Amino acid sequence: MKSVSISQPVWDAIASRGKFGETEDDVLRRVFNISPRAASEPAPPAPSRTARQSKGRRRSFATDKLSSYISGNELRVSFASGASQAWKLPPKSDKAALRVVRDLATSFAAKHGATVGQVNAVRKTLTDEGYHLIK
Repeated sequence: MKSVSISQPVWDAIASRGKFGETEDDVLRRVFNISPRAASEPAPPAPSRTARQSKGRRRSFATDKLSSYISGNELRVSFASGASQAWKLPPKSDKAALRVVRDLATSFAAKHGATVGQVNAVRKTLTDEGYHLIK
């Protein structure tokens, strides 16, 4: 494996050509018409935490896009692969019932292979709409 330093505009150009779930290596192989990495070829090493932060764009480890949103009075969680479920939301003041809905939704996401970030996105959907839980 080789390491290179690139400017922010070059990094942004690579990021703009990336598709969901692709690594930088995948993008460059596609752009330069290089065959996909063979199973016997070692994967490029994951960037260090400081390298990720200094480059500006975080890498995505998710392979199945998750959408979570509130529509009407329901929390909806769905995956691009087709798995989907909705839960009726209780009043914002009913913390016990809200905790049940949150736990069901995050369990559903985790059961279908959601990353930690995707599970957290389900929680954030609730808090962004004012459904707050205080321990």
